[in-house]
Amino acid sequence: MPKKKLKVGVIGTGAIAKEMHLPNWKELEEEGRVELVGVCDVFGDRAKEAAAEFGAQKSYKSFSAMLKNDDYDIIDICTHNKHHCRGTLAALEAGANVLVEKPMAMNVREAKSMIAAATKAKKKLMVAQHMRFMPKHEVLKSFIDSGELGEVYTARAFWLRRRGIPGWGKFHIKKESLGGPLIDIGVHMMDLAYWLMGCPKPVSASGKVYRMFGDRKDLINKWGVPYKLEEFDVEDLAMAFVRFENGLTMTVDVSWAANISEDEGHSVRILGDKAGISTNPAQVFGAQHGALTSTSLDWVEEDKPHRREIRHFTECLEKKLPVRVQPEESLNIQKIIEAIYESSRRNKEIAIR
Repeated sequence: MPKKKLKVGVIGTGAIAKEMHLPNWKELEEEGRVELVGVCDVFGDRAKEAAAEFGAQKSYKSFSAMLKNDDYDIIDICTHNKHHCRGTLAALEAGANVLVEKPMAMNVREAKSMIAAATKAKKKLMVAQHMRFMPKHEVLKSFIDSGELGEVYTARAFWLRRRGIPGWGKFHIKKESLGGPLIDIGVHMMDLAYWLMGCPKPVSASGKVYRMFGDRKDLINKWGVPYKLEEFDVEDLAMAFVRFENGLTMTVDVSWAANISEDEGHSVRILGDKAGISTNPAQVFGAQHGALTSTSLDWVEEDKPHRREIRHFTECLEKKLPVRVQPEESLNIQKIIEAIYESSRRNKEIAIR
């Protein structure tokens, strides 16, 4: 008997959907594993264009209409951050499993409601933290899990741009996106470090966020400034120190704009008492036979992480396997983010419960 095709719907057909999600659903459809039934966007013409380009059967302006008209096995949510929770709750109530873009939600309360709804519906919920699916990161994770780093005790997660404020979408508006680089790129780095460390329980965070450039008339930004300066009300740099159970710690520094010599790119550094790793470049550092050593990953399988992430979620449904990014782990990242912002407002370390 042929395997049942999973029915897929995508909510939001902006850049992240068209560049990273829809091409991979189309590939799975061509393999006979899924059926792209519907796409939805508040801009109806954009939804129609996406449907035509990627072969979706129907397009909608309203996700409530989309969910009402057909049954779905998977709903992939690629909307602005503000709508992650609402779309997830509606999809779960309609009986679908949900893959939702990062960040999980706008606050801890929303994130908890999403987990509760998934538990009640007995459906899978996964936040699209694609960096966990980069082949080189998977290899480095195997070094850690095999014990080659010894006792892991601290991590550094960073992504620093000299001038790289997103000039499109609503990244610069707090009520739409929650925050600036901490939400946009910091969530990737924090989640990657957290996963590599083994997902320890966070206990407190101390941080500070700054808005020094994004609303200035004299801003020089490599990506242009098409947004309205008066709308910019998020940070353009964030720094934090996070404590976990059993003495583990993590430092975080991310920027869209800072007076540094050049873009420093992004990386996670994990330190253990036997060895340490860096994700970019992918290396392992240690000491053996009286010498300091470094090992580079000279070759790792090449594959796009979004592709691997979507294929993983599909396989988890096909084979009834647990998802790699557990929703409770994403809740912990949301708790860390919320604590960093509160710490910045109150100028004190914030306990995480």
